[in-house]
Amino acid sequence: MSKTLQLQFETARGKNVTLTIDEPRSNLTEAEMQTGMETIISSNAFQSDGSPLAVIKSAKIVDRTVTEII
Repeated sequence: MSKTLQLQFETARGKNVTLTIDEPRSNLTEAEMQTGMETIISSNAFQSDGSPLAVIKSAKIVDRTVTEII
């Protein structure tokens, strides 16, 4: 089983952007997520088509089970 943290933002031009982080810490709190995402926005480290991230849309942890057959 693998887990990913998906952080979804909207750019200043209204485009949705998702940042994905593998194997996030299991005890993340909503406050930590909010603060972290606000820090990502204020850092201007990420852009999409020249437009900076501007709005927090969502954060979720996705569990995935992969079964190899061959």
